[in-house]
Amino acid sequence: MDASQRASHLNRLLAAWASEWTAGGLFGEIEHRAEPDARGDYHWLLRVRGEEKDVITLWWRLGKRRVHVECEVMPTPEENLETLYRFLLTRNATLAPLHCAIGPEEGIYLVGSLGLDEVTIPKVDEIVAATITQVDEIYPTAMSLGHPRWFRRRPSRPAR
Repeated sequence: MDASQRASHLNRLLAAWASEWTAGGLFGEIEHRAEPDARGDYHWLLRVRGEEKDVITLWWRLGKRRVHVECEVMPTPEENLETLYRFLLTRNATLAPLHCAIGPEEGIYLVGSLGLDEVTIPKVDEIVAATITQVDEIYPTAMSLGHPRWFRRRPSRPAR
C-alpha cells in the first residue's frame, strides 16, 4: 500500500469513527490535509470537547510506518517547573495508551504512536477517550502549577 492509499484508508476510518461520535455530542470536527507535508506525512486534527479544557485537539500524523498522535495539554509552564514535572512523571506511570512529554516550544503534550495495522475504530475510540480523560485529570493541576498567576480552576459544570 503506498502513502496515498494508507492516507485514504486512515481518512475513511477516522470519518467512520467521527460519524459514531458526532451523535454523542462530544465530537467537534476533523480537519484533514489531503496533501502530504515535505516529509511525506499526512495530517488530521480531531477536536473534541472536554470538561476542564473546553476544546481538546488531537493531531494525527501518518508517517511511513506508524501513526503518531499528540495533544497539547498546556502551553510552556512559567513557574514551579520541578513540582510540575514531578507531577507529570508520576502520572506517566499510569497513563496509557499516551504519555506526557515536553513538546514543541516546551509545552506539555500527551503523545503516542501505533502501527497503521493497529488503527481500528475501537482503537481510535480508546485513544480519544483516554485523551479526554487524561487531559481533564491533568490540565487543572498542571495549569495551576505552571501558570498560577493567571489560571484559576473553574467551578464544576453540571453534567451534560
